[in-house]
Amino acid sequence: MSMPYVESQRSTQMSDNMSDQSGSSDLMVNNLVYKQPVALSLAVNRTYKKMFFQRSAYVGDKSSTAIATWNTGTSYVNCDNSYLSFKVRLTGTGTPTASFGSGSAMNVINEVRLQSRSGTELDRLQNANLWSKFDSLYRLPEGYLTTVGSVQGFGPTLSASDPANLNGVTYKRFILPLSVISPFFRPMKKQLIPPQLASGLEVQIVLEDFRTALLGITGTTTGYDIEGLYFNLDCTDLTDDVQRSLNYESSQSGLEVSFERIFTSVSQLPSNQLSISQQVRKAVSQACFATTLTISQADRINIAVDPLCCVPFNTTSFQYRLGALYFPQQEVIDCSDGVEPYMIAQETYDKLKHPYSEGAMTLAKFNAKHGILAASMERDTNLSISGMPINNSRVLEVSATFAAVSEPLEVITFLQYCCVARSYIDNTAVSI
Repeated sequence: MSMPYVESQRSTQMSDNMSDQSGSSDLMVNNLVYKQPVALSLAVNRTYKKMFFQRSAYVGDKSSTAIATWNTGTSYVNCDNSYLSFKVRLTGTGTPTASFGSGSAMNVINEVRLQSRSGTELDRLQNANLWSKFDSLYRLPEGYLTTVGSVQGFGPTLSASDPANLNGVTYKRFILPLSVISPFFRPMKKQLIPPQLASGLEVQIVLEDFRTALLGITGTTTGYDIEGLYFNLDCTDLTDDVQRSLNYESSQSGLEVSFERIFTSVSQLPSNQLSISQQVRKAVSQACFATTLTISQADRINIAVDPLCCVPFNTTSFQYRLGALYFPQQEVIDCSDGVEPYMIAQETYDKLKHPYSEGAMTLAKFNAKHGILAASMERDTNLSISGMPINNSRVLEVSATFAAVSEPLEVITFLQYCCVARSYIDNTAVSI
């Protein structure tokens, strides 16, 4: 009995395919394949593009706002390799010299605002210099801060005794990676910023008061000037087929870029008041973690002290509350030595899970002037974007008591939460 034609044809095809696969495998194992591999790159061009600001020079003051509009065209921007470059010089008498203390050139930036070309606000980071300094000290290893961080203005010992970074009235250039300017430039999925979002992006930078940004060393510093500002962006152009596919997706459902944003809550603590209960009134769907800093009000505008530092750690107890949830479950007490708060802060920045990438923060520095209160609201540290919601009936609150409060203080809490920007052909929508 003969086999039906269709089945016979299928059988022959299967045998041929199996023999072909077996032969190809033998050739590959024995390194006998001489075909040119299929091109794996989707890019046709990669280059750095400079984006200049509206003015060439600015006076360092909170009334000065530097504005730049990105003109990247159809290019995709790699934020990891992009940076902001500018030059700073002092103004004053007696050949003034100054440094950024234990901070960096990021000290001169008070606020950062990002706006898409359709007018949607992507990020508004207040006290950007304060957040960036502590984020760098806790997140990055000391080796990074003393090497790559040197071009950012970090001193070799990360202390106020470092040599002056700014000498007299000579301009000195500094470079800030985009990742330290705003968390928007740290996409959670490490994507390139699409042209629908990057092209036409407006960056507004509000400068800081010189008494807050600088640590005076010699002479009399009365201010600072900035010139030569520009963004240097790592831009990649994709092939026409890939660009067409992404444009179609953008026109239909939008291109999603997930990132984190920071909400800043500030409260005043009068002298001799030993306790505070601060509420963070921000409704978000996924809160990641919160950090609380205690700053001297007088030192905030004092050029004679290391800028943007906390008072010596003297918190005796603290606890965060989110609705009926407590972080930690039992209030942390008898902690004025900083040991347990330091351990919790390290866990919040994932330094216990990744011991090979420890931060630059030591217990001595923590107790001296960089101590914070922290709480992680991630449901699972192995997941990303797994934070907890905050709303009007579920407010985040931090309660703390102090051993002594001899001067008025500012208690500043940074809430870090998830945000998604969906970019369409002609507009951008943001969801939090």
